[in-house]
Amino acid sequence: MTNIDAVIRALGKLGLAATQAPSITLVHEIDARKSLMILPFEDLSPTGDNQWFADGLATELINSLSPIKALRVSDHQATKDYKRYQGSLPNYAKEMSIRYFTQGQVRKFGDQIKISVTLLDIESGDHLWQDSLKGTMNDVFDIQEQVAEKVVEGLKAHLASEEKHKLTERGTENAEAYELYLKANGYFQRQTAEGYRLAVQQLSLAITLDPNYADALQTKAFALAYLYRMYDRDTKLLIEAEDLVHRALAIRPDHWYTYNVLAAVYLYQGRLEEAEEAAKRFVQHDPENPSSHFGLGLFYAQTNQMDLAIEAWEKMLALSPEDRTAYLNLAIASDRTHDAAGATKWSRAALSRFERRLRLVPDDETARVNYATLLRHANEPEKAILALAPLRDKQDLDANSLFNMGCLYARLNDPERALEAIRRSVAAGFAGSDYFLADPDLDSLRGMPEFQELVRGLEAQQEANKGS
Repeated sequence: MTNIDAVIRALGKLGLAATQAPSITLVHEIDARKSLMILPFEDLSPTGDNQWFADGLATELINSLSPIKALRVSDHQATKDYKRYQGSLPNYAKEMSIRYFTQGQVRKFGDQIKISVTLLDIESGDHLWQDSLKGTMNDVFDIQEQVAEKVVEGLKAHLASEEKHKLTERGTENAEAYELYLKANGYFQRQTAEGYRLAVQQLSLAITLDPNYADALQTKAFALAYLYRMYDRDTKLLIEAEDLVHRALAIRPDHWYTYNVLAAVYLYQGRLEEAEEAAKRFVQHDPENPSSHFGLGLFYAQTNQMDLAIEAWEKMLALSPEDRTAYLNLAIASDRTHDAAGATKWSRAALSRFERRLRLVPDDETARVNYATLLRHANEPEKAILALAPLRDKQDLDANSLFNMGCLYARLNDPERALEAIRRSVAAGFAGSDYFLADPDLDSLRGMPEFQELVRGLEAQQEANKGS
């Protein structure tokens, strides 16, 4: 499985992050699973330029261990975000309620690799297992399997037969294609236009080496779809993405996550019935996967079926009760259905989780914008304005963050700051003119000549891009 959960969550404000939302209280059983986090692997290579390889190995270990029902494995985003955490590991473990951590160090020089891994019980301070494994890139699959198996043994986790099979499952036997795939994931995680284009280049090379590499096919399809959605409205991108998805499914029909990518492609092509069917198929075949319900909810939100989006995201939250994005989306969707009580309820449930996130990573701009959005939904507009203050003079903000800031300022009755943020979002590469035309948060700006001129300029730019 590729590391695209976090990218899907950035597709729009509802993750681009009228009926009433059910007034319910979610009750969860005590989670008896063992909590595990894969810390970022360190690159100790002599050349110091193989962090992409270290990150890729950590990601693959998360992918291998996440399906094990006896474990609660922190997601890829948590591992990525930990790099920015400045506090101590014991404090982080307490804040996030995680007991076990896997630490890794990677040395790569040419074709030679050495991976050192430690499994730590933070509660007792014990090293449950530690080892170093050496080999060449051709041995990387065996090494990864050994590491995953040793972590499971160290945690004394029981595996079902299907879980044992998945632990040793390989997407490719071609080490060079795999190396290119890891490089592509490194580019993908930048979440920029350049990053997606570089990822597409690396994935194209990987597919040339192994045409049956389903993960590479799927990830390239998603990169193309995301380029289309945010940066380049060339319909040929979606045509190629659809072809790649069907090739991936022909190779791995049980690769259910691929249906999320297919749903996105169909949605952007305007094939709404097929998009809904693809999203539902993911849920049907993998109902215990929170991402399946997230994807279905995203489809309903982007097609303005908010009551159904709320239903899907409540199911997601029941499976993943600490997911900040689910609370955020439920608050926004409730607001869109004019359910003020629901928006307030979900916002207040989310605020403590976003406050914890900002304590751990104060410079997380996306979390800060979302936190301010939640404060507005919780009827605390003054606090929302204060929460945005650290971002006002920051020059390198992400295009999506700037757009969402513009929406929030518009809802806070500050049209001057709203227009400034939106102009900056366009300058930073935001290309979703349909958001400008349809997002209800911007209703108060639509009669303003400055806003209309901005939209016309964006539409002209997109038309020019189509013809080039």
